[in-house]
Amino acid sequence: MRRTQAILTAAALAAALPVAAQQAPMPWYVGVAGGQSRTSDDMVSNFESTIVNAQPTSSSFDSNQGAWKIFGGWRANELFSVEAYWADLGRTHMTVNTLSIDQLPGTFDMTRKVDGFGVDGLVHGHFLPGFSVFARAGAFASRTRADANLSGGLIFINDPTARSRSNTVNETVFHYGVGGQWDFQPNMALRFEWERFDKVGKAFQTGVSGTTGEADTDLVSLGILVRF
Repeated sequence: MRRTQAILTAAALAAALPVAAQQAPMPWYVGVAGGQSRTSDDMVSNFESTIVNAQPTSSSFDSNQGAWKIFGGWRANELFSVEAYWADLGRTHMTVNTLSIDQLPGTFDMTRKVDGFGVDGLVHGHFLPGFSVFARAGAFASRTRADANLSGGLIFINDPTARSRSNTVNETVFHYGVGGQWDFQPNMALRFEWERFDKVGKAFQTGVSGTTGEADTDLVSLGILVRF
């Protein structure tokens, strides 16, 4: 009788092992996402406010760019996870045309690129089987690179002979966002997110060098993650 019970118990445990393995938590994950970034056009008005002895006549700003990121994280429990990522927010292009008090036309042309890495805490909420929402907040160590060129009557106040300038600003900014997730496989999920990178770059100031323009950048993306 005891031998029969032992055999049945062993058989039950063996049958339960695959189920337990399927239900075992997979706390680590990696993923990739792509989408579109949008930089606030406050940067244009910020530059125009620094112009002296001239007036802006027209401007253009290519604020929407392709962007992507890679990420990896650790899911502590059903409610909380920690995630690190590297993001390329794309390249924007700004052109401002001016007319000086001497009626000389001028043009300021700048290309600006932002990338960097960050760490966030995520809070998750579950409403339907396989579907969840989350909010994130953390810090983004940004690198902003700006290449500016002048033509016509415009000059750099602190370097009147220069016709071009390249600046890089490294800083840590606030980052936050919200998103939704669909777990379409036990170890795979799709994500849709909106994120904001707050006040990236160094604001333009009259007579100050090393500026890149300062603006919020939003990222809307679709991504896939794999758990292990």
